[in-house]
Amino acid sequence: CSSLTNITIPDSVTLIGSSAFLYCGNLTSITIPDRVTSIGSSAFYRCSSLTSITIPDSVTSIGDGAFIYCNSLNSITIPDSVTSIGAYAFIDCTSLTNISFEGNAPTFGTNVFTGSNSATIYYDSNNGSGWSNNVAGRPAVQTNTFTYTLNGGSTEYSVTDCLGTASGS
Repeated sequence: CSSLTNITIPDSVTLIGSSAFLYCGNLTSITIPDRVTSIGSSAFYRCSSLTSITIPDSVTSIGDGAFIYCNSLNSITIPDSVTSIGAYAFIDCTSLTNISFEGNAPTFGTNVFTGSNSATIYYDSNNGSGWSNNVAGRPAVQTNTFTYTLNGGSTEYSVTDCLGTASGS
């Protein structure tokens, strides 16, 4: 798959099997349909150019070593549907800095983020439980999302810690 640079997986697919995109070093982005429930072991092993991936809300598990050596992946959002992340899932993702979780803390295998030394985990304390300041060997930061009404319009803001920065829309 050396010439494969991006892919949209067909809607009929429900599972990304083990080693499905093994050594697809030029793959930069992938779109996973909402029917996929599992990402298999080593599914994206050594996809070193992968910069973008959206994990849909249908995925409940991420297999062992699913994203090993995805050196260009810098951020990823894990939906609240994911209940388990296998061992070594994001090992040596050297550019990974932001891992956002939308729900409860999943079950983590061993050494999930080893070698991803710049990664910080962000979780919304209003939408999940089971979190602590250190998760799977990485620092974890609580964020909160709130909505307020001003002059009849609704505005949503995301706040990182009480002393952190705020962003809004």
